[in-house]
Amino acid sequence: MGLDMYLYEKMIDVKNYKPVADWRKANQIHGWFVDNVQSGNDDCKIYNVSGEQLRGLLSLCEKALETKDPTLLPPREGFFFGSYDIDESYWEDIEKTVEVLSKLDLSKNYIYEASW
Repeated sequence: MGLDMYLYEKMIDVKNYKPVADWRKANQIHGWFVDNVQSGNDDCKIYNVSGEQLRGLLSLCEKALETKDPTLLPPREGFFFGSYDIDESYWEDIEKTVEVLSKLDLSKNYIYEASW
């Protein structure tokens, strides 16, 4: 059991989602979604995410990697959220996020969901 997070492309039929990204215990990325998409509510609900919001996350991840500044995406504490250390895994999660978001069509809308 742990923090699992999913990003889906929002389709016209809201019951059909196309998975485009997933993370496991990437608490710094989840924290960004909570603060910037979920209005601070960490409640395991489904949230609409605009391409513009994802562009902001992509830019922040790129800056964090470039500067090696963990304060840009600080670890987020939670019962099942994994390590809070700024270690290799922390940076790998950010690298993965850049890789995934760079491939998305950011003119579309997406849906974010986390569970634990």
